[in-house]
Amino acid sequence: MNFIFDMDGVLIDSNAAHLASWKKIAAEDGVVFSNEVFWETFGMTSEYIVEKYWSPTPLSLEGIKSIVDRKETAFRESVKEFVRPIDGSVEFVRFLSNKGFKLAVGSSAPRINVEYVINWLDLRDCFGDRIVAGDKVPHGKPAPDIFLIAAKKMGEAPHNCVVIDDSRSGVNAGKNAGMTTVGFFSSGHSADEYENADYVVKTFGEIIDLFSI
Repeated sequence: MNFIFDMDGVLIDSNAAHLASWKKIAAEDGVVFSNEVFWETFGMTSEYIVEKYWSPTPLSLEGIKSIVDRKETAFRESVKEFVRPIDGSVEFVRFLSNKGFKLAVGSSAPRINVEYVINWLDLRDCFGDRIVAGDKVPHGKPAPDIFLIAAKKMGEAPHNCVVIDDSRSGVNAGKNAGMTTVGFFSSGHSADEYENADYVVKTFGEIIDLFSI
């Protein structure tokens, strides 16, 4: 088996930073962005969120990109203050890498954010160029694009891949890709979000036991 990691909620706890950055930009634009909206759209691409909540009429692609760029800039500015690694995530990634497993990242976040966080976590050597971001695929989660491209980057068939994701859309994307899915039960989520997952865990140690690593 080879492993594809979601980033937010699996490698890092970034909820506070994302919520604050969305609310900051929404307030600047006169858009109501509640906690409920944040959790309903968790795991979806920023482009989708802007398109759905920013205007009652369609926005231009340039308009959507401008809003997303502002939001993601606000997020990166808050990483060092508000973001922390999920307990055991860095150690688990290095453990798998040292054992020779192929690893990839499949995140709905923009590429610039994913690159920034992976470098901040000092895990670049574990993932190499096997990083797939939401702004670089035709369709975001729950479509399987992100994970299928990640598998291709690893040179592996989908059925040989394990997806670790903390969102309903991510779990469904993994299932749609024909992969084994592990729902990582992180803060802010409920058990029913993982009803389609093959396994549900709360720690990385449980994954070690599940796959007898």
